Amino acid sequence: MEGVKVARIDVFEDYGVSRSKNLARRGFGRERGNSVLLHPVEVAYLSTKGCSVYLNEKKLNITEILKWCFKKKENTLLFFVFSDLRNRGRKIKVEENFIVGNEIFVPISERDFVDFREIVGRKFNLAIVDEEGDVTYYKHSEWNCVGRHRENIKPFDGVFAGDRVLTCNKEIFEKFFYGSMNDGIVNLSLVEAVYLAEKGLLKLDVSNEKLKYTARQMEKKFEERYAVYRDLKDRGFVVKTGFKFGSDFRVYEKVENLRDLPHSKYLVKVAERIRASELASHVRVARAVRKKMVFCFDIKGLRYICIERIKV
Repeated sequence: MEGVKVARIDVFEDYGVSRSKNLARRGFGRERGNSVLLHPVEVAYLSTKGCSVYLNEKKLNITEILKWCFKKKENTLLFFVFSDLRNRGRKIKVEENFIVGNEIFVPISERDFVDFREIVGRKFNLAIVDEEGDVTYYKHSEWNCVGRHRENIKPFDGVFAGDRVLTCNKEIFEKFFYGSMNDGIVNLSLVEAVYLAEKGLLKLDVSNEKLKYTARQMEKKFEERYAVYRDLKDRGFVVKTGFKFGSDFRVYEKVENLRDLPHSKYLVKVAERIRASELASHVRVARAVRKKMVFCFDIKGLRYICIERIKV
């Protein structure tokens, strides 16, 4: 059992006490006089490693120990994360709702929502616990990157086709990677068309207001997505749809030509908060295709957060 001698632990209302100094030497609890005070989560973990637990001189079985420990609901998630990290050799403590060692971990159920406004800038990792008790770890950082793509687009004509814009200007696709091209006709998405029209580069037979009105009617969150698209473009990125990856956009730092098209570097999704299970899914997809997952959580301030899975 990770080098800890079997010890007796006596439990009270919300803590455990042991006379074993070996527990303190192994990083468990806090010494007070001749005793070691233990958090309920530490007691439950140590009981699975062979320590005996007593309440009023009655030896408790594992079911009774877990029942005592999990009187506080938050202890359940703390237990899974604590156990996982200790079994990986980490020396850690339970402090309020955090697991603290060389790094700080916040246990979260896969059913919980992650509010990016609440975590951005805070120095802790997320520990997402699934319904089977398995734990996956994530780090986060505020994202404020810029691209290296430069554009010198000449004004061109297009045709408004209801839910998209069509143009015969092949250069807009072949050189600047807007839209997609089939049989010499370039198909621009509404978000691309609005951006180019507002820049005065795309000339249509409808007004910019009509174009944006149509986009808003067809897509409930168009304004939010467009604000992010415009910001990413203005930062110097090449921005394409992220539909097949379950995101709003995929983002390239630079595209010089389509024959040597590089991998996009980021997937970007517009979301202030997201269920932890969905966050894990997005990060897993991004990682599988060698990209980083970025969320725009503040439309007005255009702030972003990057979430990455980590090994511990």
